[in-house]
Amino acid sequence: MPTPGATGDDSGRTRRGRLGTVHLGAILPNYGAGSTREGILAIAAAAEETGFDSVWTTEHIVVGPDGVDPYGRVYDSLLTLAWLAARTERIGLGTSVVLLPLHDPFRLAKETATLQELSGGRLTLGVGLGSQSQEFEIMGVEPRGRGRRADEEIRLLRALWRGESSFQGERWSFRDATAEPHPSPEPEIWVGGSSDRAIRRARELGDAWHPSRGSDPAHVREVKERHPELRIVPRTSPERYQAMLDAGAEGAVLTFADERALREFAERYR
Repeated sequence: MPTPGATGDDSGRTRRGRLGTVHLGAILPNYGAGSTREGILAIAAAAEETGFDSVWTTEHIVVGPDGVDPYGRVYDSLLTLAWLAARTERIGLGTSVVLLPLHDPFRLAKETATLQELSGGRLTLGVGLGSQSQEFEIMGVEPRGRGRRADEEIRLLRALWRGESSFQGERWSFRDATAEPHPSPEPEIWVGGSSDRAIRRARELGDAWHPSRGSDPAHVREVKERHPELRIVPRTSPERYQAMLDAGAEGAVLTFADERALREFAERYR
């Protein structure tokens, strides 16, 4: 989505703004008590029509009492994107974020490779560690050490996507293995989280840093000054959009109250 006076490229995936290449995404209402098939499709269609670069799903699998509002009702992240892939033409499809420690990496590699191929290369895999302790407890997943496991999962995903026949890790290892399709291009991996470890993970293993509520414009500016080479596309509110760009972000993924709010934002920045 161009900022005033900007021009776009032919891909529909990025736009040239006054601060450089700007990526603009919209969070889909696939979660919350009022989430519906019609609401998800309406936001996706409006985002594509008005020139957004991408739409993004939120993930939680099962939560305890502390997470019911707003995560008691959540449409599956990747299945929702697969459904939308057949109902859209060009818009990017992203996860904000898949909770890596709650997934088997082999199955996640297969699902994401399939979605990337069948969508025509439109997937961006946003990943995070998860913050709902009851979700880990209910699913029988040990939360301690999940950062190290997530690092290894990212390496394993890339190895499987690239068709490597062997892999040696602390938790997962294999030899003489085959898992196709090999997605081309590989999905980008955007790393969520606001801790120093998350930023390190984004720099060493990811393609972009995708912070959320834990990072305000001041934090984004600080990180950008320390790591000017790091691509930053935060998940934030429309009210903070320009402040994030001014802080050095290369775009933003925004949450809108409804379709009307999205269209009004698009008109303002057209």
